[in-house]
Amino acid sequence: MRIIYGINPVSEALKSGGAVTRVLISNVRADKATTAIAELAKTKGVEVVKVPSEELERTAGTPRHQGVAAVLTDPYRYREIDDIIKAWRASGESALILILDSIQDPQNLGSLIRTSVAAGVHGIIIPKDRACEVTPTVVKASAGATEHALIAREVNLSRAIEILKAENIWVAGIEADSKEDIYTADLDRDLALIVGSEGKGIRRLVKENCDFCVSIPMAGKINSLNAAQAGAVALFEARRQRMKPVAKKGK
Repeated sequence: MRIIYGINPVSEALKSGGAVTRVLISNVRADKATTAIAELAKTKGVEVVKVPSEELERTAGTPRHQGVAAVLTDPYRYREIDDIIKAWRASGESALILILDSIQDPQNLGSLIRTSVAAGVHGIIIPKDRACEVTPTVVKASAGATEHALIAREVNLSRAIEILKAENIWVAGIEADSKEDIYTADLDRDLALIVGSEGKGIRRLVKENCDFCVSIPMAGKINSLNAAQAGAVALFEARRQRMKPVAKKGK
């Protein structure tokens, strides 16, 4: 059994056909958002139960449930690297994969998953050990994007990188002290971007397996970004470089 909570996560789980068996809605909340969730659940044949806020908080494990939670029968389904490669091949696009090296903050992980889905990433690779996994808090922080992302958990990130390189995918680390920056680097290629942990960045052995590293130029008085912000900037720069110029209409 798995619990998720929050308006967007529950809505996305229902829309994606996840194994939702029951939706719990606070009996003191009756608004457009919860009504829409209740109606969507009923169209999917999912039981909707009104419960006291105290019971909802106990079920969700947090008071930040936004008045709604859902019970799913299956644990979160992690994928294999092969699933990510197949999704990339099927897309007909240049590969865009995100590797997260030891991200431990669930808010950062959730934000990076949400950004990845928005940027059209084909998959995300995270370590199995000493890193945050997909939890209800991560699902909430991702606004339900976890239901649409292909996320693989790997024991050895260096081995995962070798698999990607065997597919002719370039691997680039985001490192603050790199001389080359993301705006001059060629990101319009089959690419995997690595974002390091909040405090230590990319681990040495993982960094040594990168084909190149790039930095994000800073112009203001703050000289660094957190992992989620850095990942968002890099992913959307890669997406920007892949966009075809729009032809101007003649007068």
